[in-house]
Amino acid sequence: MLQNIRDNSSGIIAKTIVGLIAVTFVITGVNFFSGGDADTIIAEVDGIEITQRQFLNKLERERRQLVSVLGDSTVIDEDLLRHSVLNALIEEAAATGYSEKLDFGVTDLLVDNLIVGLPQFQIDGQFDVKIFDRALAQMGMSRLSFREELKRDLIEYQVKGAVETSTLVMPSEVERLNALQNQKRSGELLVIKSDQFLSGVSLAPEAVSNFYDAKKSSFVTEESVILEYVLLANDDFRDQVSVTDEALRAAYETEVEQSANESERRARHILIASAEGALDKITDLKAQIVKGADFAELATRHSDDIASKDTGGDLGFVPKGTFAPEFEQALDKLAINSVSEPVKTQYGYHLIELLEVRSRPVDPFEVSAPRLREDLMERETDRMLSDNLEEFSNMAFSGSLEDLKSLYGVQIQTTEAFNRSTASGLFANDDALRRVFDGALYDGELNAEVFEVEPGLWMTFRIKEFKPKAIRPLVEVRDEIADRLRRQKAIDRAKKLAQKVERHWQDGRSGLPKGAEALETNPFSDLDRNGTDLLSRDALSVAFAASAPMDGKASTLVREIANNEVVVARIDSVNFNAGPIADNNLKSALTQLKKNQEGSEFWSVVTTTLEVNKR
Repeated sequence: MLQNIRDNSSGIIAKTIVGLIAVTFVITGVNFFSGGDADTIIAEVDGIEITQRQFLNKLERERRQLVSVLGDSTVIDEDLLRHSVLNALIEEAAATGYSEKLDFGVTDLLVDNLIVGLPQFQIDGQFDVKIFDRALAQMGMSRLSFREELKRDLIEYQVKGAVETSTLVMPSEVERLNALQNQKRSGELLVIKSDQFLSGVSLAPEAVSNFYDAKKSSFVTEESVILEYVLLANDDFRDQVSVTDEALRAAYETEVEQSANESERRARHILIASAEGALDKITDLKAQIVKGADFAELATRHSDDIASKDTGGDLGFVPKGTFAPEFEQALDKLAINSVSEPVKTQYGYHLIELLEVRSRPVDPFEVSAPRLREDLMERETDRMLSDNLEEFSNMAFSGSLEDLKSLYGVQIQTTEAFNRSTASGLFANDDALRRVFDGALYDGELNAEVFEVEPGLWMTFRIKEFKPKAIRPLVEVRDEIADRLRRQKAIDRAKKLAQKVERHWQDGRSGLPKGAEALETNPFSDLDRNGTDLLSRDALSVAFAASAPMDGKASTLVREIANNEVVVARIDSVNFNAGPIADNNLKSALTQLKKNQEGSEFWSVVTTTLEVNKR
């Protein structure tokens, strides 16, 4: 039935379906969180509360994203991450508070339309709730929390957009940027590779142990687990279900009987969206229809329902209960080919004409049979899953995974070792992680309480191996520390030599000083930002980061770059005569830069003037 509505719906029908989907968010919006109703307030921004759950959820998502990029959770600065997440939540709250002062807002309908329209949640162009739930589970979010976060993001974009659209770029600014962007520089570069000093680096006997003692906290491993687990879903009962021809025929006859009592109506409408003068306009259109004007022509010319106006307002055949309640009530009172008085709904004012009424059509048995067979199979396996869950849970509580395998035929699966940051798949959502890292299960004596890890998929697990937080022993990290110290000493030597070269050049001398004679420099003349094949992008950036020469004296700069290299640059002259502006993207780039700068300044003012209370 829902598929038929999707296929035939447009305009206001589509909006109504979105509304129905919104109801499911409210009804089942907490399907991935459990625990008490109380939630600790950790900060308040002008009366807008930030809860511990919000903070922990965002923290976990940001941590996972960093791990996916960096590949190593040990390099994450946890204090910096927590500080950044809290500041981000404060800025979101500031945007929400400021948007209320500006009377900005985002309707639930807009948010729901955006959700059902996201390709990530669709199959063959249609919203699929199972894909939606699976994606949210992987993000560790509930339906309502995702919806609310999306709404906050949209409000924040609105406020930031208002700031960005006020940004102005003057022609003189573009000219200055053009001169800077297209300048040409002449001078000399020296790239010093620190690896050449490694062979001459030695460490004091106590250097490694001293570094280890001072930095022990950086060698702490996270708690990690290896799990054995089993899953139970309705598919596990499919081989126990047989759909007979008699049951199939009975289901078809029931559908035929129901269709006889279910009618579908075809209607068309003209929508005038809510605005000043909307009622007067719709009343005038009704008067024109009464005088003989063509309904379809008026709909095409005047209707604000862009999805149906091109078909003369035709909404197709749909079952009762599809439209907004006011729309349905007006339609119930209409005779075929009659037109309603103006009808007010949340979308505006409508004129409605009832065109046809028919019994809901039913496909022949041969066409319906595969669908009905699958429906009956699904219904029966759902029933068996529901009937067996209590026993399955009791056995998980008092028995073993082997007992569950023996009785239900489920497979015992084993994970790789993982911690909170590296959890993936079914164990990546917050509810699963909370259950996995429950101290009562660490000894491996108990199975976890059976829980729904995804819609329709139930799990229990036992910890096969648990490793607590621990400082890696010195013997394990000795070589790692020694390599780090040796490389740092080599870089220090490279920097020292670079500074010697810099002083040599600052004194106005040519060539290279003693100790650097064997190195080869890279002289350049009228070099632009595109560089040459002889210079890496990092080395080129040093040449353009150095200040311009002053009073006829060359400028210099020393900087460490990638690959453990140190660059010293000498700039003898800079040519700012860039000529006419040829790059149309230059103004766009400058505009974006100013938007970012002014936006940052604006939010700095907003957040500093708000009352922020951290608890």
